[in-house]
Amino acid sequence: MSKNSPAGSTPVQAKVQGLHASCSKTLLASLAAEHNAKNAASFGFAADLDIWNQHLNGRKERVLYEFASREYLLSLLSNCQGQYRNAFKGLRLVLELVLQGAHLSTRLVTLNEWLGNESDTNWNAIVDQETGIFSRKFCRAFFPEAIDEAPTFASLATTLYREMSECIHGNIPKRIPLPDELAFHEATFLLWHDKAQALRLIANFALTIRYLVELDEEQKRGLEPVIMDQLGHIEVVRTFFGGPSTK
Repeated sequence: MSKNSPAGSTPVQAKVQGLHASCSKTLLASLAAEHNAKNAASFGFAADLDIWNQHLNGRKERVLYEFASREYLLSLLSNCQGQYRNAFKGLRLVLELVLQGAHLSTRLVTLNEWLGNESDTNWNAIVDQETGIFSRKFCRAFFPEAIDEAPTFASLATTLYREMSECIHGNIPKRIPLPDELAFHEATFLLWHDKAQALRLIANFALTIRYLVELDEEQKRGLEPVIMDQLGHIEVVRTFFGGPSTK
C-alpha cells in the first residue's frame, strides 16, 4: 500500500477515492454561479426529450428517445465532473439514438430487429442523402414544407457526429481538445455546452419533421413551446403554429 493511501484502504480503493475526489472538486467548479446559465440551457434539452416522450406515448420507437434522455443526463453529469471524453461520447450516442428513432419509425421490420438486438445502428443510412431522415424523400413524406431547411440540418448533424467521433476512436483530437488530467477545464466544459446546444437544435428539427403533422391537436399544443423555442426562427415552423410570415 502506498504511504499516501488512506489508512486501511487498498491500492484500488485509494485510487478510486482519489478520482472521486477530483470529480467532486471539478463538480463544484462546474456548478459555480457563473455557469448557471449554461448548465440550465443544456439541461433544457432533457426537458425537451421528456415532453416529446410524453406526447409520443404508444410508439415503439419511443424507447430510443427515453434511452437518449437518460444518456443525455449522464453526459451532462460527466461534463460537470470533468470526465470530458465520456461527456462528448455521450453526446454522440444521444445524437445517434434520436435520429435512429426517427429513421426506424418508418421501418417497422428494422425497428423490431433493432429492439431485439438483431441489427445495429447504421449512421450512413440515417443521413443518406436519398433516403435518410434529412433527405427530400423523407421530408416530402412527413413535412414537405421543411424540405429546403433539411440540408442545413443534415450538414450540422454530420459535422457534429464527426467531431464527437474523435472521442470514441481515440484519435488525436483536433476539434475536441481533451485535457490530460481529471480536473476542471473551462474551455472544454464550455465547448461541451456549445455542442449540446447544436444537438438540441438538430434533434428537435428531426423529431418535428417526422411527427409534427401526424400529431393530434392536443399533442401539438403540448409540444408547441418546445418546438417554437428551438425552431421558431424557421418560417415554415413558425407559420405552422399561426405565427407571422415574412413573405
